[in-house]
Amino acid sequence: MPPIKTLFTHKTIFLFGIFLIMVGMPLSKFLMSVGQFVLLGNWIWEGDWKRKWQVLKRSRVLWVISGFYLLHLIGLLWTTDFDYAFNDLRIKLPLLWFPLLFITSKPLEKKEIQVLLWFFVAAIFIASMVCTMVWLGYTNHRVVDIRDISIFNSHIRFALMIDLAICFLLYNFFKSGKLYLYAVKIALVIWLVTFLAIMQSFTGIIILCIVMAYYAFLFLKNLQKPPLRISAFTIVGLFVTSLIVIVVKEIKEQQMPVKPVTRLYRTVNGMDYYNDLLNTETENGNLTWANVCEPELEKEWNKRSQLKYRGTDKKGNPIRLTILRYLASKGLNKDSMAISKQTAADIALIENGTPNFLYTNKSGMENRVYELIYEYESYKKGNNPTGHSFQMRLEFWRVGLDIVKRRWLYGVGTGDVQRVYDNQYHLSGSKLRSEWRKRSHNQFLAITIAFGVTGLSVFLLYLFYPAIAIRTKHYLFSGFFIICILSMINEDTLETQAGVTFFGLFYNLFLFAAQKDTERFSALPGKTNEPLNPAPLVAFNKDNLKNYS
Repeated sequence: MPPIKTLFTHKTIFLFGIFLIMVGMPLSKFLMSVGQFVLLGNWIWEGDWKRKWQVLKRSRVLWVISGFYLLHLIGLLWTTDFDYAFNDLRIKLPLLWFPLLFITSKPLEKKEIQVLLWFFVAAIFIASMVCTMVWLGYTNHRVVDIRDISIFNSHIRFALMIDLAICFLLYNFFKSGKLYLYAVKIALVIWLVTFLAIMQSFTGIIILCIVMAYYAFLFLKNLQKPPLRISAFTIVGLFVTSLIVIVVKEIKEQQMPVKPVTRLYRTVNGMDYYNDLLNTETENGNLTWANVCEPELEKEWNKRSQLKYRGTDKKGNPIRLTILRYLASKGLNKDSMAISKQTAADIALIENGTPNFLYTNKSGMENRVYELIYEYESYKKGNNPTGHSFQMRLEFWRVGLDIVKRRWLYGVGTGDVQRVYDNQYHLSGSKLRSEWRKRSHNQFLAITIAFGVTGLSVFLLYLFYPAIAIRTKHYLFSGFFIICILSMINEDTLETQAGVTFFGLFYNLFLFAAQKDTERFSALPGKTNEPLNPAPLVAFNKDNLKNYS
């Protein structure tokens, strides 16, 4: 047994801190926070300030990275909401000190990085199994929407972590000749992809497909034997074709011709029907707003359900609209007779927010694609986007672009994003309910609103310069980078603790952790007389399979 002194070195504490963060990201925000304090405390306790200062002075990359955080400090000069601003600065602190720690700390061995990544995969697997138990009803956690099964963090953040774990497993696939390890890796990849489908994470699946397409292109390009290349292209082609078929099928169902409707004037009970035949909203080709008698619907629905007609379904949408869509999907008039014909199972589906009876006959991903297309068409028609995630994102972006048009050069400052958003929602007459009036859900738009095109330029430099300067060609970093960039289109990834930690840790780990000290000072060619080393984490091919193994 090694002596205690050799166990509790600064290197082992550094590794332990990274371990806590990697395990904590999918499982525990507390562990994630503790891990960051461990890293920072160990860095201060280690001392060695003279060497660290020399590293800081020579690292142009670090100064560029620090510029992004400095931008947030400068943005305090023209902000008014300092509570929001200081909270934003607190959340983004890891973007400043992660590169500081990794660049000034002694490099890690490739095997140490691989072990850490295996712990990350193990934590992802455990979290996915717990979420599956929630989905199957083995816990008391209430699941209204399938994405509620992600109990440890946002389903989108979790999906990004799963994507990275799959990238690592595939990257690492050929690193061992032991048959049982091949089986474990294959099983883990199959399970994690299946779990993404269970969670109906459209964002996670699309990003994974794009990353896999990138890897497939690189892999096929390096294949030497024509039969292997043809087989691989065939498999990839079949996969892409199947995705296209699903999307086209759902588009056709959404855009099927409107079925003829007989306009009725009175129900069997003598109540008046409301008809808006100019409203082209349909379900399965049936007009939603044809032959509607809401007084009868309300009375009969309230007899059948504990959820009141003027309330919301379990997904937070107005339940009256879910009822109208569900009845329209069956081609029924919207009156008391239609409600009375619904089974208990139909009532439960409506209560759970299911707007179309065909959803029960489709996979979760088919339903998600169908709903996205419906939401887009509905938004184009000017309908209220409240409660519909994709429609609300379109509204967030529309309002955000309106703000940029007015404050395009320097933005609104570090702390005024939400305040200006609230004001713009009011000025634009947005139909979104007040509790859903949120920020951009697009990282590039969020930065532009806060700091204008000037800040956006700094942000793009922050993202791309380090990888270009260090000339990294590491395929695992490339996969991670694609995941993050794509996620920033659909999410403000760097506005939450989990998102900042995910990006900050892996970005700096892949770029700096395995470098030799001289590789940490590199700049763009021609800017320094110091030698520029090739990628610290070299490209994946048959000649260097021993990296990270």
